[in-house]
Amino acid sequence: MIESLSVTNYYCFKECTTILFTAKKERNRVLDNSFCGFTTQNKINILKLAFLLGNNGAGKSKILSAFDTLQYLVTQIRERKDEPLRYRPFAFDEECLNHPSEIELTYHINDSRYVYNIKWNKNAISEESLKELKTKSSVVLFHRWYDEISDIVKVHFSEKVQISDNESYIISSSLLKNNSVLSTIIKTNISHPLLNSQLLFFMTGFEVVDLNDIDLNEELPDDKTEYNKQLKNIICSFLKSVDTNIMSYEKLKIDVEYPPELLQKLKSLSDKQEAELRMLLRMDEEKHIVNTFHRLEKSAGNRRGRLPLSEQSDGTKEILRFLILLNEAIKKHKTIILDDYSSGIQRNTLNQLLKFFIGASQNSQLIISTQDYSLLDFDIIRRDSIRFLVKDAAAEAHVQSINLSLLHKNSSLRHYVSKMNVYEQLPNMDEALFVELLRMYKNMSEE
Repeated sequence: MIESLSVTNYYCFKECTTILFTAKKERNRVLDNSFCGFTTQNKINILKLAFLLGNNGAGKSKILSAFDTLQYLVTQIRERKDEPLRYRPFAFDEECLNHPSEIELTYHINDSRYVYNIKWNKNAISEESLKELKTKSSVVLFHRWYDEISDIVKVHFSEKVQISDNESYIISSSLLKNNSVLSTIIKTNISHPLLNSQLLFFMTGFEVVDLNDIDLNEELPDDKTEYNKQLKNIICSFLKSVDTNIMSYEKLKIDVEYPPELLQKLKSLSDKQEAELRMLLRMDEEKHIVNTFHRLEKSAGNRRGRLPLSEQSDGTKEILRFLILLNEAIKKHKTIILDDYSSGIQRNTLNQLLKFFIGASQNSQLIISTQDYSLLDFDIIRRDSIRFLVKDAAAEAHVQSINLSLLHKNSSLRHYVSKMNVYEQLPNMDEALFVELLRMYKNMSEE
């Protein structure tokens, strides 16, 4: 689970800005025993569900993009040392353009707590380090830095890592200035329990997801395994519980006919090129289509109606995608990030989805950036789970949290956030300017 994220000199974040995903000392608005809003790991209460709110352009998407940037820097292998890195420093201060960007992530893997820090510019990763955090101290596991003058990358592993001299030498000699230590583990195929667990976390432990990218025809579970049968039953039961009228569904294998031109092109390629193209187009994977079954009145002459999933409402398909997403987070102990999420799901149903996640998850998280303040009406939402992104007059973004002493636990959270601009999270509307521009537009001459 992720405890905190810090960014410095990154997009609109000039100074070091930290967003915490930890809970404060307050009770949920529903029973803690059944729907506790946090998980305690290594004596720290980490939120299962967190929200980022803010005006357009306040920095919500930019701070969440740091998760993608981390995965890119840490896990991708660059074969050439002159390959440039993604580098987006704060643009409105010339000094920042000559300084590295920095991201720091504090996270938990099982019973251990870590902090990973990386600094980089367009040409190189200037420094990175991994520490294990103890209750009152920390242990450096590795420290890597780039000497720009001598154009040499150096890395030091502590005794805690228990890495052999040979493995240390292989990593050091293979490390390019624009590759991380952990990506070099992939490149050199070194098997080391601690380093491999770190690499696995950065590859699969968190993900920024677009719900529309989930292919329901392929991702919905079928009846082939006992687990899939049980999961399918859970999904169908949830649909019934929120009154969708869907009783069940079937997942059928279909044959895909590819254009003759494509098949002819494949014949002209080498075996390796053909295999790569087939993999890219997922040609050798099974393809499916899903049909849903509905309750019908007896007067309709049939007690069960059949309908292709493609003809379902967008809201129903979004419910299904959300359930698939939640299952992935829960079963893989994963942090899922939804950026700029605006739901087409009916409010009571969305509340049940979030409640399902809180009740079923243990070591997983859901981080949502949104401008949909109606979510704050849900009884599952904690006051300490809200983070505001705001920009100041110098175009610098900052993170703020609700001062719990200013908001009674029984007060309307939605009203407080959407009406009371305490944290300057709402746009400052200039009505006089609006009236003037409307007048100007009406008076524009048509050419």
